Amino acid sequence: MAVVKSAMALALAVTASLGPADFPLQQLLKDPEAARTFDYWRLREGRGAEAIPPLRTLSYATMGLKEGAPLTRCFTDAEMEVQAGLKGVESAASARQWREDRDAAAGAVRRLDQALAALMAGGSSGDASLDRAIRPFLDRSKTDKSARGRELAFRAAKDQAIRRAFGNESLLGPLSPLAMLLTNRRIAARACRIDADNVAWIKREVRSRGWFEISRYGREAEKDAWLLAQHADEDIAFQTEILARLDALRTKGETDPKNYAYLYDRVAINNGRPQRYGTQGGCRDGKRFTFPLEASANVDQLRAEVGLTTLAEYNSRFTCRD
Repeated sequence: MAVVKSAMALALAVTASLGPADFPLQQLLKDPEAARTFDYWRLREGRGAEAIPPLRTLSYATMGLKEGAPLTRCFTDAEMEVQAGLKGVESAASARQWREDRDAAAGAVRRLDQALAALMAGGSSGDASLDRAIRPFLDRSKTDKSARGRELAFRAAKDQAIRRAFGNESLLGPLSPLAMLLTNRRIAARACRIDADNVAWIKREVRSRGWFEISRYGREAEKDAWLLAQHADEDIAFQTEILARLDALRTKGETDPKNYAYLYDRVAINNGRPQRYGTQGGCRDGKRFTFPLEASANVDQLRAEVGLTTLAEYNSRFTCRD
């Protein structure tokens, strides 16, 4: 608590030295275009990059969020632009670099929005690999025998398309490391909102009409439904509810056991517990690593029981870029 108060005191002191006209935070947080085009470089001119972290602390407090803690909601467009602006000027080596990277990131996001809009409307994104990955979802969104299945497939298409946009130079164009970072932050904000909308929808559907059982909706639809639940990380209680449903259904052949395994691990990690099947991990020093396991000696046997390959083979499929 003392550290938080100290950070806030420093933030307020820096802001006071700037003056409200130098950093009109309240106004910027209400206007996405103003937040995007604001000259953030003035905030560190004559002060250095060390002036920026206190302002970021102040911005989080003003947004009603805790810096460094898991988000309790998605950023608005204006909030995202403020955070990107502050990160950009803190990281940039010069005013010129900041402006070039800011403009490059803004252009990349515009291209991305246009490409994804074209793809979701049935056209091409301009990235053949992305088109091939998303087309089956879009096909099901038109041909599935039930309206429920068609809506699910379209939502799964959006889920996958936005995730395949991160760092995708075919869509975004070649970018400097900082411009790519700023672009990916904006993509993350879009992904958060897509996930929130998808979770609200599937929660209503499952609670009112039940799960998408394989015998009624097919394996692809059941996988689509699992996908939305798997990405409901901001609603762990709902993920846990779905995990219990899948546990009961897997013995009946109404869910793919692999889906149960992935969600079991996701819920465990989200609750701070070791995972069972080793599906969750990250990258360190350019190599894939596995988050803590319940029983590392038996993990390959457990994976085989649900139809997964060995952990070593699974980890070898990932390409890590630090």
